[in-house]
Amino acid sequence: MLTDTSQVSAIGAQLSLPTPLADSYDFSGTNEARFTIASRVDQTTTKTATIVLNRASLAGKVADLTKVTQDEIRDAIGDQIEASGANGLMGKVQVGTGPNGNLFFQTSAYEDYGADGVPGGTGFNADTFYAAGGKVRTVSVNNTALSAAGQKAVDIGIGTDIPPDANVQSVVDAYLQQSLEDDAGDEDTGVRLALYFARKAPMLNSGYDILGDAALTKVINTVIGLPETSNATTSEALAARATLISKKIDFASFQDPAKVEAFARRFAAIWDAQNNTAADPILALFSNAQA
Repeated sequence: MLTDTSQVSAIGAQLSLPTPLADSYDFSGTNEARFTIASRVDQTTTKTATIVLNRASLAGKVADLTKVTQDEIRDAIGDQIEASGANGLMGKVQVGTGPNGNLFFQTSAYEDYGADGVPGGTGFNADTFYAAGGKVRTVSVNNTALSAAGQKAVDIGIGTDIPPDANVQSVVDAYLQQSLEDDAGDEDTGVRLALYFARKAPMLNSGYDILGDAALTKVINTVIGLPETSNATTSEALAARATLISKKIDFASFQDPAKVEAFARRFAAIWDAQNNTAADPILALFSNAQA
């Protein structure tokens, strides 16, 4: 993990990745870069965004998937930062490329408009201004587990190693994914799907994060009523499906545990109805389930 906490408020916290980007990258196959950007905005609050660069996330957004340029990578990261929303890093961190081709990240000043989301107000609705830097604001970049088995890690300036906790999570996810495949049609598949979604939800930022995971795709398809994706094999079809999912799902809400639970309960109700579940084994997992 790379972290900088030493900047003064006038310029904000800055972090430049140690290795310059290559002139271009091939993301037409299974190559992928996946990492988390985090910024502490006050003494008790850290906001994050997970960035995914792969064929699905870049389809329709770059001129040539076999030759993705430095500028296209920078722009894709910037778009995903903004897409993370107010509960993520939108308006809080910006990305650029230095003269040597290194990616750099810098915190920016922003204003939180309070619970009502509009300027002015008092109490819970009061506005709070956050400075760009100083000892409170930080920015860090940390590689994380790839989105699916079979993906190949790409170095965009921070190497390809991931911290031990992410390695452990990757193994757990792979085991659960294999279990879902092995137990397809088993009576507890809905339970596994609900628990898997509830754990992964806070890390989701876009439709591409869903399409890269078969289990999450099944959950989202169930809730929003989409058919299976077997025919969405072209980059254009994948891009269209990712856009549709992003329009129907409020990813920012998944930062709220209560809203994650509500979404999982909604999935549970639909799954149980579609699969003629006699009892409600999924609903029973959640604290607010009713008999």
